[in-house]
Amino acid sequence: MSVPVLCVVSKESNMGKTTVMRALLEGLSQKGFRVGTIKRVHKMEIDHPGKDSWVFMEAGARSVAILGPDRSAMIRKTATPETPEEILKELGPIELVLVEGFKDSSYPKIEVVRKEQGIEPVTPLDQLFAVVSDVEIPGAPFPVFQFNSLESLVRRVIQEFLSPKPSRAQLSHLDPSGKARMVDVSEKSFTLREATAKGKITMAPSTLSLLLQGGMPKGDVLSVARIAAIQGVKETSRLIPLCHPLAVTHIDVSFQPMGNDSIDVTVRVKTQGPTGVEMEALTGVHIALLTIYDMCKAVDRSMVMGNIRLMKKRGGKSGPYLREEDKGGDF
Repeated sequence: MSVPVLCVVSKESNMGKTTVMRALLEGLSQKGFRVGTIKRVHKMEIDHPGKDSWVFMEAGARSVAILGPDRSAMIRKTATPETPEEILKELGPIELVLVEGFKDSSYPKIEVVRKEQGIEPVTPLDQLFAVVSDVEIPGAPFPVFQFNSLESLVRRVIQEFLSPKPSRAQLSHLDPSGKARMVDVSEKSFTLREATAKGKITMAPSTLSLLLQGGMPKGDVLSVARIAAIQGVKETSRLIPLCHPLAVTHIDVSFQPMGNDSIDVTVRVKTQGPTGVEMEALTGVHIALLTIYDMCKAVDRSMVMGNIRLMKKRGGKSGPYLREEDKGGDF
């Protein structure tokens, strides 16, 4: 099995790549993962003139090994600069390779950006795994992490690169031939199922102020969005092809202004049934956000919807789920 490779890059030097590398290495090693690293350099400091390794290489050695009490190094001559692929096998038994640099490669990348140099990444979006920044980037179409919360980045790396991936047998919406199907829940027992989802819409401060004052041309935005979320929950099986129609027993929709430019939407759904209501909660959030946009677009078309995610669920064979940011909370 090939070892995944993840690069840490930046548009300029001295922007914090090593800080991010160190945080990833410490966080991953503490959780028991074996990680190798590769760094592109322009000068081999370990092999500078006067050192024995340099003398041996200049005398004609093709390679030089340096063995110490708790670490070792291999230096060898190459006709052209080597690529990460050429040395992966020499990094030993590892589960992930972190590369500092190589922004011109096709590997997935974490890009470090800073306000002073501009927060627009240079990495193509299809290669951009995440961005680490010293400022918030509202509405970014990629995950953004702050330097003071890199433990969240560690968790995402584990989830995407180091957690077991489901096999086809675990993907219950596929039949043995790989065709889509609705899962048969006929024999499953009816139990209490509950799910909570959240999302966010960001707008101009003047838009939020007008919304909260009830000054939008179309009327009471949040009242309409609440009804829309409830309708969205009940219509989920008609919108999402493989969802089961469920007898929803409770829907709670709440709105929380955040700062001076955004609103958090929370939808909580309950049922007594054979399958969960995660999709119903998520659909309710989507529909509420779209309704807020529709109600406010006459005064602000630059609004951004995002960060829609399942916060927690309970009931069913898979047991409870609680998103890391919500741990310590309760159902």
